Formats: sequence, C-alpha cells, structure tokens
Amino acid sequence: MPRRYLNLTPLPEALAAMRRAFPPSDHAETVPLRLAVGRVTAEPLYAEYSVPEVDIAKFDGYAVKSRDTPGAQDQRPLPLLEYARINTGEMLPPAFDAVVMVEDTWDDGGTPWIRKSAAPWQNVRHAGEDIRAGELVLPKGHRIRPFDLGALATYGITRIAVRSVRVGIIPTGSDLVPLGVAPAPGQTIETNTLMAEAYLTRMGATCHRYGIVPDDPDLIRSVLEAAVAENDLVILSAGSSAGSRDFSRDVVGALGEIIFHGIAVRPGKPVLLASVDSKPVLGMPGYPVAAQTVLREVAGNLLAWWGLPALPGEELDVRLSRRLASDLGFDEFVPVSVGRVDGTCFATPHPRGGGIQMAVVRANGYIHIPAEREGIEAGEEVRVRLTVPSASIARTLICVGVRDPTIAELGNCLADAGYLLHCCKASTMGAVLALRAKTCHAASVSLAETEAAWNDRVLRYLPGVDLLRVQVARTELGLVSAGDLDTDTLASLRFVNHPKGTAARALLDAWLDREGIDAGSIAGYGHEVKTPAAVAAAVGNGFADAGVCPAATAREAGLRFIPLGYETRDLLVREELAADEGVACLIRSARSPEFGERLRSLARCHADRQAARAG
Repeated sequence: MPRRYLNLTPLPEALAAMRRAFPPSDHAETVPLRLAVGRVTAEPLYAEYSVPEVDIAKFDGYAVKSRDTPGAQDQRPLPLLEYARINTGEMLPPAFDAVVMVEDTWDDGGTPWIRKSAAPWQNVRHAGEDIRAGELVLPKGHRIRPFDLGALATYGITRIAVRSVRVGIIPTGSDLVPLGVAPAPGQTIETNTLMAEAYLTRMGATCHRYGIVPDDPDLIRSVLEAAVAENDLVILSAGSSAGSRDFSRDVVGALGEIIFHGIAVRPGKPVLLASVDSKPVLGMPGYPVAAQTVLREVAGNLLAWWGLPALPGEELDVRLSRRLASDLGFDEFVPVSVGRVDGTCFATPHPRGGGIQMAVVRANGYIHIPAEREGIEAGEEVRVRLTVPSASIARTLICVGVRDPTIAELGNCLADAGYLLHCCKASTMGAVLALRAKTCHAASVSLAETEAAWNDRVLRYLPGVDLLRVQVARTELGLVSAGDLDTDTLASLRFVNHPKGTAARALLDAWLDREGIDAGSIAGYGHEVKTPAAVAAAVGNGFADAGVCPAATAREAGLRFIPLGYETRDLLVREELAADEGVACLIRSARSPEFGERLRSLARCHADRQAARAG
C-alpha cells in the first residue's frame, strides 16, 4: 500500500483553525456523575496483568532478525529476506528480535528494502515494561482523576443539569477487547474511550460510548455516520496514524473535509480533525498518554470554546531537577512529580512516551516545553500544571531511583501518616546524583551486596555527605537458562544482559572474572533489556539461551537457576534532611515492623496469585 505522511500543523495554528471551523453554539442538558471520579481510594489497587503481557512492536513496520541487517545504509540498502509485517502494539513473532520502522523502508516489487541496520530489540516494548502484575497502581488515600480510570482498566481493575455538548466516542481496533475481558497475547483492553468519557463528562459534556469497531473501513464508516447524526462532536479512538490498519483518514475524508491531520505535539502527533456535516470529527491516537494529550489540549479546548468551563487546575513555578531535551518545532508535554526539598520546590520528570500510562498515574502535574525550545536545563524555573490540589505538595516526598513493589508498599505506610511518596524512576547513578544535587528527599538504589559496590556506586560520588541507609529488600540473583548451563558451554550460548551499573550486571561480571571467562567472547553480552521479566521472557521464548534475573522470576518462568549473589535495595537519605517531619516519617516507616509485615504479606499474595494462575 502507498505510504502516507502526516502534515504536522503547529499546535496554535491547529487550535485556531479548529475554532474558525466550529463557532460556539448553545447546548444544555443534565448529566449524571461518574461515581469513581473525585472519590478517594480506601485500599491500594494492584495491577492484575503485566503490560505489555508479551514483547510488542513500538511502531508500524517489519519484524526482522537483527543479525540479518548489518551494513544497511542509505547508499547501500538491503532487501529483507525474512520478515513479518507488524503494526504498533502487535506481538513480536517468536523468530524475530527487532522492528524496522516503515519510514526506514520502501517497497520494491513486493520486497521491502531497509536503509539502516537494526540493533537487537530495536523498537520493541518488552513484557512488563509499563507495569507488572501485582504492582501498585494507586495507593490508598489517592483521589481518582479521569485519566486514572484508563490506567485502572488497562491493568484489569474493574470495580471502583449543566451546559453540555453531546459527544460520541468510537473505539476502533481489531486487537481490542472490552473492559472486564482478560486480553490474550497481542490484545489490549479498550480503555481510551472510557477515560475520554470521564474527562469530557467532568467538563459538562454528555458522552455516549459506542461498541468496539474492528479495523474494517465499511464498518467504521457505518458507525461514524450514525454518530455524526446523533452527536455534536465525534471522537474516533485509534486509527489516525499511518499503519496498515489505520483507516480513520480515508473514511473521514470520504465523508467530509479534513482540516488537519497531524499536529506538532508530543505525545499525540497523529491527531486528525475533520468537518462532517458541519460537525467536528476528531481522530485521536491509540497510545493512552497520547490520547490524553489530545483530549486535554484539543478536545478540551474545543469544549471550552463552546462555553464549557475548563477543568480546574492550579499552576506552580518550580525548579526542574534535571535537564530535559526536546525537539524544536514540537510542543511537548512531560509528566512530573513536584515536591518541596529543603525549602525549594523541584519538578522531577517521569519517563516519556505515549504508551507509559503509569508515568501519568504516578505524576502530580505536567510541564509544557514550547515548540521554540530545544529543552530545559536543570535548575531552570518551569511552570507546572498541577493535577492535584497544590496543598498536597507540602505532604509529597520525592524518591528518585529504582522503583519496585517494596517502595510502593512504603508509600502505603506513609499514606497512613498523611504523606504521599512519589518514586521517579532513575538508574542507581541517577538517584545518587539527584541526592547530591539535593533535588529529592531520598534515593532508592540497587547494589550488588559487596562493600566495593557501595564505595564505587555511592560514596565516591557523595564525598563528605553523611548518609542514612535503610535496606528495604534483598534479592537473590542468578544465571537462568531453559536447559543445562555450565561454564564450558556459556561462551557458545546467546546471552541477554542488563544495562551497565545494575547489580545484575555487576554480579555477572564478577562471576565471569572468577571463572576466567572473557565477557567479549559471549554472544549477546551487549544485548541489554531493562526488566527481569524481559530476561525471563527472552530465555523462555528462545530469543536467548541465558541471562540474569531473580530466583523468584526464574521459578515463575520455569527456568533453571545458578546463584550468583545478592542484590540489595536501599533507601538513602542525607542526614541533614532527617529533621524534616516528612523525611523523619519516611525513615521511621522504612524501619518499622509494620513495613516488614507489609512486604511479607505482599510476597504471600504474589505467591498465591502465581499458584492460582498455574492451577
């Protein structure tokens, strides 16, 4: 099929064109309240499913074997001999270990050619990258926001008279399953229209969600025609990009006039706006965080133009804790957590990306990087749009570093004392540097259980700093494999590794040194993944023969395990901050018997869940 390109319209121009095309009109009706929105959680909520459940493609393109692609260049393109056409979010076929974006290929007589080589795991989202089953989604004491509903639904959690506009919301996608149905590999729970309804209803709109429509142009057209007749605004969820199953532009273009397709904003670039029977039809991308941006910045703007008040949201001027890069020409929106550290408010960014919903759930605000900026420097003053009451910032503690269930449970202990713990993901090195810069209340670090690791990874970067150290977890790590493994065969096997600086990498390197094995002789030593689940999945699915992961993960995956040593997860606090009431409460909670019992209870629940699934 011919390639399609998005024409990126600057955000201010897109909003101006939208307002010109759809002038305000009076609409009034009585709307019901969604029971969960605005309520406060009484108990913590945990994910029922890992997301993604399996390795999936980040972009539309071709699944390939990375070893077949070296040498591909613009001037020396290579034909793909073994490949599989794949779309964003689809499961990576077992035989392949990378995805080449469709933009980096062209079709010549039915054979795709590539102009750059593919690295192992390129453009692949690994299993559990967003969240793992049993991980905390929301702590108790959290006021549920509209966007939280989408995340809760994604992770399998199903229970929890004004001026208005009628809005029809149509979910499209053959890979979607309805709320309450456990997704099979390659499927996704349909959540975007759920959160769209919640957000726009709070603005005063009367929303009607239609059933899931498969990727069929005729079916999409039929539902769209009915929705336009019944509503003042129609939103198509997904299908607005340029994949082989994205039909929104063609269908909408046949029925009306395209106003713009693609705006220079991140996340949310593939947004589509058209006029059908003089009514706006808005196509939003399928990635949840991208969809949220479009709802807030485009759909919300239109409803405000039509007279519905914007949702209240306070703004706060704070310091940015670390540098953020951004591309010129794009308005970018980045989720952050804001907390007051030693008298100064800092905003710490969360991971960016249209599919990382937990970044938004964990954040308490977001910043806007204007299109004319290439980024924002550390320490620079930025304006944060809060998604929580500003009064909660004084009770917010910022922890930077390794994020795992132990830190989440610590947050539950703090909730009992009236404090909110925000853990912003970073490497151990990033956490230590944040502690050195005094932009966080605490650092969560993961270290190999050796004195050398403590000296090399912590003390050398914090000379003269007095630290309080509380161990919150101790995990056994080891080599895992599907079959027998010994030092004589290791060099002949394909390996999957963890990034440099991690405890798993340090323990592996120490073991290789003791065994006299040259790391350079191991195939795949440089192939890195980010999570233990990704290692287990790679070995279990045959992408690799061996890797390093925790003993519990190996047991769950049915893999053989050779112990290498222990990893500790420690909470580090500067002694000079220990007198702060919130920080003192954090230290007391981390050392308390109640916290230890929470961790034991969490381990029992996890074991019961695994036993239930195995049964």
